[in-house]
Amino acid sequence: MLALVALTLFSTLSFAKTGKTIDQKLQAYIKEFEMVPMENPTPKREAVYVLGQNLFTDPLLSGKNNTNCVQCHSPAFGTGDGLPLSLGEGARGMGTMRHQASGAVLLRNTPPLYNLGVDSATHLFWDGRVSKDENGFWNTPEAGLNGADPELKDIATTLDSVLAVQALFPIATPEEMLGQGSLLTRAEAWKNVVDRLLNGVRGASYRQQFLDAFGTTDINIGHVGNALAEFQRHAFWAGNTPWDRYMKGERSVLSEEMKKGALVYFEKGQCANCHGGMHLSALDWDAVGTPQLGLPGTDDLGLYNATGKDEDKYMFRVSPLRNIAITDPYMHNGVFKNLWEVIEFYDAPEKGLMNFVWQETLTNYNTPLTIERNRENQLARLLAMAEDLPRDVKFTEEEEAQLWCFLTVAFTDQSQQAKLQGVENENPRCRPVSL
Repeated sequence: MLALVALTLFSTLSFAKTGKTIDQKLQAYIKEFEMVPMENPTPKREAVYVLGQNLFTDPLLSGKNNTNCVQCHSPAFGTGDGLPLSLGEGARGMGTMRHQASGAVLLRNTPPLYNLGVDSATHLFWDGRVSKDENGFWNTPEAGLNGADPELKDIATTLDSVLAVQALFPIATPEEMLGQGSLLTRAEAWKNVVDRLLNGVRGASYRQQFLDAFGTTDINIGHVGNALAEFQRHAFWAGNTPWDRYMKGERSVLSEEMKKGALVYFEKGQCANCHGGMHLSALDWDAVGTPQLGLPGTDDLGLYNATGKDEDKYMFRVSPLRNIAITDPYMHNGVFKNLWEVIEFYDAPEKGLMNFVWQETLTNYNTPLTIERNRENQLARLLAMAEDLPRDVKFTEEEEAQLWCFLTVAFTDQSQQAKLQGVENENPRCRPVSL
């Protein structure tokens, strides 16, 4: 990482001496940080897609028949819910109108679903606890799925992607979809879901849908995961952004304000050190000192919860950035309500951690959310921060506005551009792009 920072600074000085145009500079940075347009998903399997679409909205996947995937992952809210922290089983409503009621407040923000079905998205969840290892075997919290000879081999061999594996875990988590207080094992919970689908009120329809999708009546929860993944893979693909088209050679698709923001992204902000590559993310983990937002007394140790390694404390998955403008609030706990707050935090993250003030009053939660300021934990967060994270950037107001414009408009897919209402009010020189 330190080498990347040094190379970025060297490149900046070199450009200043050679007098390269802004497009030439950006092309060099695109190459340096291995940025390429988002690849297309594999061809759609229509019957599998339709089945996945139906499952995504069906409460039969939940243990108490009272919640479904779309309640937390609503397309109207950027495939999230618009709330800082997710509300699990027992909550009522959708999106920003969702209220806790008898539900649990989960530890983290609902992650968006864009481009998760692309094969290069290899680690999922904020702590990366679901992945495929170097031998092609699953690595998950469920030992029965893992390794060369898993106990749940019929399921493990049916699953066709990391996204399909990920889809199984909310279904079998009591606080999320299974139902609070449930003592079922994951295997038992998954078996019950399949039984409800095939033999319940919509059994005849689902038996036919599974047969059409997979050509078999021998169905297990792996087929459910595959169908959910196929739906997400195509419904939430976001690769037609101004930035993707610019990388394909359409130089005029970015305004001058966006191009200047791109230079801030690569140079002064050093954003591409972590948000490069095809996904605008290294898809690994980092600790950046995000303020801890949650219920009083909670502290989220991030990747450490999955690995138990001290060096992994306070590390979280680096978010991909396509459609970032519509997936607020931000960070693993939704502590920042808009991109302006994110930019201001990265301007001086140590100060941002120590001095952040939570000013939101949200009636969605029975107990108000607070910023945890335990002195020992705050010091641990400071010490865990990545060494190459810029500590004192000193953005000018103009640079902040340019960077905001680039992140907001250039990274938003054509299908979502209509949601960028009021962009010119936020920055008069920024405007949505007609693709």
